[in-house]
Amino acid sequence: MTRTILSATQGAPATHPFRARLAAILISCTTSVAPAFAAEPAQPYAFSSNPTVAADQHAAYDVVHRYEALLNAGDSDGILKLYAPESVAEWNDKPTAATEAERKQIYDALFKAAKFTTVFGYATISGYGDTAVVRTFHHKDATVLEGGKEVVDLNREVFVLRRIAGEYKIVLYIFNTDPVQGEG
Repeated sequence: MTRTILSATQGAPATHPFRARLAAILISCTTSVAPAFAAEPAQPYAFSSNPTVAADQHAAYDVVHRYEALLNAGDSDGILKLYAPESVAEWNDKPTAATEAERKQIYDALFKAAKFTTVFGYATISGYGDTAVVRTFHHKDATVLEGGKEVVDLNREVFVLRRIAGEYKIVLYIFNTDPVQGEG
């Protein structure tokens, strides 16, 4: 997993000053102990008992939870508002989307092809100063409607957020499919 995550930062434009810090954060995420996966979507994430840490976790969670709601609504424009101006989306089998126009194109195409009823499970929500990393997964038996047919939709996602003007924004979103995700 470390190799995959690091490859997302390799070759990033020099205009991304957080590239080295991001690589260090992502490496630490791959070595952290994640809470057990939820057996069903209704099980909540176990936020920290430390109020300061929990506040950052909730702020990061709120952005990703809004992303989930907008994904389910098929709202490209709403999703784009969650991204920072200089941000990247990298998906399986798709070109990297490093501009707002490229992100709009991939989300518009996605919503023409598929209808989502996704419920994210949360593996970790970690804060590092003005940066947060949220790792999510789709629960066992998750499906998406593609061309009128239900298709298995099991993914693991990494959202890297940066606080901009006091609000978290997505600076990197990557995912990969994993057919056993959500089984624990």
